[in-house]
Amino acid sequence: MKREGGPYVIGLCGRSGAGKGMVSLAFSRLGVPSVDTDAVYREMTSSDGECMTALRAAFGDGIVAPDGSLDRRALAAVVFKSRRKLKLLNRITHPLILAETERRVGNYRGEADYVIVDAPVLFESGYNKKCDCIVAVDAPDEKLIKRITERDGIDAEAAKRRLHSQKKLTKIRKKVDFTIINDGDLASLDEKVAETFSRIRALCERDRK
Repeated sequence: MKREGGPYVIGLCGRSGAGKGMVSLAFSRLGVPSVDTDAVYREMTSSDGECMTALRAAFGDGIVAPDGSLDRRALAAVVFKSRRKLKLLNRITHPLILAETERRVGNYRGEADYVIVDAPVLFESGYNKKCDCIVAVDAPDEKLIKRITERDGIDAEAAKRRLHSQKKLTKIRKKVDFTIINDGDLASLDEKVAETFSRIRALCERDRK
């Protein structure tokens, strides 16, 4: 369970558009810091380096923006149409991202009792095995599609294809300890997160005994 001298790790997962970032912020208002694996990925693909070199070799120069960073929209157009290419992307990026995530979690040793790891592909990457408990965030499909189209500037069909490539909610719920349905306003979400965190603390206290 808990890393020796380190914080309890709360894995946070969910489909695109579920609002994992909103949930992380709600946890931060309760004093729980977070590591965002998507932010780690963005940093690793912002310039030349091990990750970008491997991605360029696998998918070509068309995924590279003029400034040398990853053109995420171009890459998405390639991988979300092919399960084989999506698997290749994951094989390249997951080990690099998760090694850096572990390093950042370790930085909270002695500073925090709990830390959130926001990982959209928590199970696919295998990081679920390093978590003390797991929280899924989700919402009805129509809300997910609306959020994705507004956030990423893509049409509804592209958003649906993206969701289709991800695990369904029914499969996710079987593997997690808690589920938060993010379908209301911010106050409602704060209440749900506070209730969930109270249950997480009780679970961890029980494991500590």
